[in-house]
Amino acid sequence: MTSSRAVSLFVLAVTLTAHGHADEQPGLIERANAAYADHRPEEAIRLYREYLSVNPDRADVRVFLGAALFNVGKPEEALEETRHAIALDKNYARAYTLTGRIYAGRQEWDLAHEAFQRALRLNPRDRETWYFSGRAWYDENRFEPAIEAFQKALALGSEQSRVYENLALAWEALNRFAEAEKAYQRAVDLSAGEYRPYLAYAVFLHKQGRTARSIELLQKALSLEPANVDTRFELGRTLSESGELAAAARILEPALSSNQCRIHYLLVSVYSQLEKPLDADRQIKALENCRHEP
Repeated sequence: MTSSRAVSLFVLAVTLTAHGHADEQPGLIERANAAYADHRPEEAIRLYREYLSVNPDRADVRVFLGAALFNVGKPEEALEETRHAIALDKNYARAYTLTGRIYAGRQEWDLAHEAFQRALRLNPRDRETWYFSGRAWYDENRFEPAIEAFQKALALGSEQSRVYENLALAWEALNRFAEAEKAYQRAVDLSAGEYRPYLAYAVFLHKQGRTARSIELLQKALSLEPANVDTRFELGRTLSESGELAAAARILEPALSSNQCRIHYLLVSVYSQLEKPLDADRQIKALENCRHEP
């Protein structure tokens, strides 16, 4: 994984509330929402802006535009949209939720928590806000309030893989391994074809010395997302440590196109142990211009 705390990209719910306005452009919002849900944020941004050019006072659409901008790495523009939304409707909770996410991404923790708390005062039963609040606490290395927030999201019905995965990470950070494993297992049970819970659980098991089960889960994660470099690295490393060097090389070689230093470093070791000095030398040479993982 890019980080033990990384999580997959979250797509904000796109069921748009009427917010007291008639739709003057029938079908445009539906197309924008469909593009957003289908992970086509640039198209969604274009369509939301087109809608707002005619309906500029829609706080809800401002927030959806902000979320799309945030997802393509434009936090300042996203924050401007949330400010505009709050100016239009100071009681629109989701505007504060997105504001909190943006500040958390910038590691401005006090501002993030203030925004989440404002959102929760307006809508204390919003599962998404509890989840993202938990993420912020976790990223700040404050694991107990993170657990409380994730558990609140679950109590409100957010029976989702990502919530259990993050809950597991927080339990693990507190060395509460039994609770962590239970949450990891639940995350896998609810994964619905997503690779990340398998990867996270596998990394946890590897740390516990449970290699065989870790390899099994990593292979499952790889089958679900063959191009994922994090999974290839973790599986290659685990196979290498288990003495399965040829298998490790086969897993790692497709990841060479990422030019990540960790892949090259690991293959230097694998090729050296396989007594393939020319291959090892090529990886050593590649280290001169490699990039560190995100």
